[in-house]
Amino acid sequence: MRVSMSELRHRISILRPVTDTDDEGNILAQTTQEIAKAWALVLPFAAKISDGYAEKVQEVDYRIVIRYRADVRVTDRIRWGDKTLTPIAPPYPLGGKKRWLVLECRELVEDGCTVVCAG
Repeated sequence: MRVSMSELRHRISILRPVTDTDDEGNILAQTTQEIAKAWALVLPFAAKISDGYAEKVQEVDYRIVIRYRADVRVTDRIRWGDKTLTPIAPPYPLGGKKRWLVLECRELVEDGCTVVCAG
């Protein structure tokens, strides 16, 4: 995959979960903090529709390419427009070089509405 700067047409925000805990280590509240904004190339690459006995689950996977940065974690969330995407793999440099960073993310869609999975 080749990427050029002119292909980075989408604006994304990288969000980091922040948790408050009590003295016993219990999570009291969880919020997200925006740590960065970046220009990105967002490519949907897979879709899955599972219609089981209990519920119907629709998933869309995205491959997001941004300029390389070392501070992105697998626990971060990506906001792209009105969608919140959850990483499904650790971020990795494209082609093994520290020029581009690839984020593989998933969006869950239930009943036509986007939801964020907790995992």
